[in-house]
Amino acid sequence: MDLVDVSPSKKNPRGKFVGTDQKQIIINMYKDKVKQQLENPDSPKLTYRQMLLEISKSSGIGQRTVQTTLAEYKTNGTVSSPNKKKIRPTILEKVDSFDKDAIRRKIHGFWLNREVPTLPKMLVAINEDDTLPNFKPSSFRKILKDLQFVYAKKSRNSALIEREDIIIWCGRYLDQIRKYREQNRPIYYLDETWVNAGETHSRAWRDSTVNSLRDAFLTGLTMGQKEPSGKGKRLIVLHIGSTDGFLPGGLLCFESKTQSTDYHDEMNGSTFFEWFVKILPYHCELNPIELAWSSVKSYVRTHNSTFKLKDVKELLERGVEYVTPEMWTNFVGHVVKEEEKFWTIDSITDDYMDEEPGRHILTIGDTSSDSDSN
Repeated sequence: MDLVDVSPSKKNPRGKFVGTDQKQIIINMYKDKVKQQLENPDSPKLTYRQMLLEISKSSGIGQRTVQTTLAEYKTNGTVSSPNKKKIRPTILEKVDSFDKDAIRRKIHGFWLNREVPTLPKMLVAINEDDTLPNFKPSSFRKILKDLQFVYAKKSRNSALIEREDIIIWCGRYLDQIRKYREQNRPIYYLDETWVNAGETHSRAWRDSTVNSLRDAFLTGLTMGQKEPSGKGKRLIVLHIGSTDGFLPGGLLCFESKTQSTDYHDEMNGSTFFEWFVKILPYHCELNPIELAWSSVKSYVRTHNSTFKLKDVKELLERGVEYVTPEMWTNFVGHVVKEEEKFWTIDSITDDYMDEEPGRHILTIGDTSSDSDSN
């Protein structure tokens, strides 16, 4: 009896691995159909596409799997076992720097309002924010540790503050750059970013200092996704700028050689970059070029229609020209306000820590054994 006359087999569940035995069944069914056509030249001839459909219907295995299995067999003369290991991203990989920056700003916001940001308070505040991911306590602790926050434990309260060495580095940076501004010295900012071939609009937020989304777009404060999706080809970009705009001739742009989400490894001069990061310490809020990148990417996303890397590179170069010195002045002005916020937060946390003797700092671990219930 021909296989097409039998009742359809039970479908293979979506997402379930198709093993070597099932692949061999596909091959045998295909060979049987070819043989039947050769032995019965007067019977209607099936196209290759029709064979795929009949094999899929009889075996219960998806058409795409049938097609790829036969293609693999024709190419290699055999079939391979499926890789049953699924690489699951960690919570730190799932949460992009866009969300991490928003979490840091939310914690800083508590301090600015002179409200002590304990872990339970922050977890509730962040989980109630529809624009941020929903966290379990253990996952949230990992994010806080990655953001360099620690517990400042006093009596029954455990406040979240940034690690002491980060605070010291940040204070030195703020003090130095304030002096440079008083001396009217030119200040240049540099940073690297990435642009995908499939760059398009996904989501946006606006800073609370901007009155409308239209104002945000005009001043370049519109922000989109911050981490590479890993899909499609990608450009790695480096530039430098000041209140006079992007430095002419300073754009470095090249195609990524890997699909790794950690694109920093591909930047030439990695030793210099690592040194630069350690010297500052680095905060996205304190670098106006991050806002310039957002404006450039917004231009690319708005005008990208071909999703070809060559065209995206041209859009990127046009987007850089679109960022005017006036926009850079706005970006730097925004960062100056952020610097003042850091000074204020530093003063408030100092007052909090000096209120009672006997306080001590606890690092944030990855398990629920942390002393964070208060």
